[in-house]
Amino acid sequence: MTNNLPHIIEIAVLLLVAFLIGCLIGYFFRCVLFRPKVVKAAQTPSPKPAPVAAPAAAVAKAPKPAPVAAPTDGRPATLDKARDGKKDNLKRIKGIGPKIEGILNKLGIFHFDQIASWNRKSITWVDDYLSFKGRIDREEWISQAKKLAKGESTAFSNRVDRGTVPSSKRNTAAKNAGLKAKPKPAKKPAAKKPTVKKK
Repeated sequence: MTNNLPHIIEIAVLLLVAFLIGCLIGYFFRCVLFRPKVVKAAQTPSPKPAPVAAPAAAVAKAPKPAPVAAPTDGRPATLDKARDGKKDNLKRIKGIGPKIEGILNKLGIFHFDQIASWNRKSITWVDDYLSFKGRIDREEWISQAKKLAKGESTAFSNRVDRGTVPSSKRNTAAKNAGLKAKPKPAKKPAAKKPTVKKK
């Protein structure tokens, strides 16, 4: 048995190397070959209508601008920036964390009503873009977004507001205190124990 030990170790190392090479090749194919292509929709300028004098009450409460029309490839309607410079906290939708919220914001999705207006093509496009494989439907983003867009709340959004969701704890506590959220302190590496060779 002791004569075979070096061969067993050698085989295990070779299998590990083959596995890692396979992982790298698979990662390459997934990232390069199967990544959906992002195509920006061509925007056509519309003629400007002649200015019309509006009553003072109408000027004070102007409706929110509608999202840009969705391209025909299924990409959802997007905005260049958040309305009035204030974006909705998309993390109040179960399944959207800080990272996904950042990706959605980069795509031009800042508000609940944008997500609530997604059709089947838009859901498929975002699913493919984020490599979710049906997660949007499983976590019911659209129905949650519709409630939140109306000003209602969900059980999950209430938990986010209270700060009991891990991704919202630091930010909510800092927000309530009127402070900026501080990053988590870096963990100290564990000290290595000295090894004792047995003879």
